[in-house]
Amino acid sequence: MNSTTQLIRLENVSKSYLMGQARVAALREVTLSIEAGEFTALTGPSGSGKSTLLNLCGLIDQPDAGHISIDDQATGKLSQKDLTLIRREKIGFVFQGFNLVPVMTAFENIEYPLFLAGAGAAARRERVDEILSRVGLSEQAQRRPDELSGGQRQRVAIARALVKKPRLVVADEPTANLDSATATQIIDLMHELGRSNGTTFVIATHDARVTSRCDRSIVLTDGVLQ
Repeated sequence: MNSTTQLIRLENVSKSYLMGQARVAALREVTLSIEAGEFTALTGPSGSGKSTLLNLCGLIDQPDAGHISIDDQATGKLSQKDLTLIRREKIGFVFQGFNLVPVMTAFENIEYPLFLAGAGAAARRERVDEILSRVGLSEQAQRRPDELSGGQRQRVAIARALVKKPRLVVADEPTANLDSATATQIIDLMHELGRSNGTTFVIATHDARVTSRCDRSIVLTDGVLQ
């Protein structure tokens, strides 16, 4: 594999957590790479290490051992400030529970990452209007999350993740709280937007409808790649 196409590289990565008096291994010497533009599923039973691996790819957490590179940048010795900057500039997040700010409208929720990045008001409005149209929510721009359906809220969450045109989006069970028809629409939307923007998706999921649409499935069992 050509290293210039790799967006994520993990080498001998291990991670454990203290639970009571016992230390439990979540990942054991995982080595893998994910190419730029790849639509990848992380699968495996509950407790297999999917969420841990997802958090490491999103730089939400750091490994106990091993090395992680994002976009050819080694992350092991970076400060928390530098890690925050990478997340802000290059990574978008989609969560199972949507994680929208309840007092903000759909427009404001999507706009927020651009505000944090220091984009001007005109540029923010242009970009948010564009992506609201892409996810089919222009008419719902001024509605708050409690005025939206579950599928609409997940569309807002996807738009928020993609509004800054990140290199990478990590998604944790994005279809778990959706009915079958809505889940299929959300998968298709992520796939379409990922392809058109050249964004890499890493999706932790139990949903066969998601894995069937992915370029590759990475299977974990007891913290080990299968």
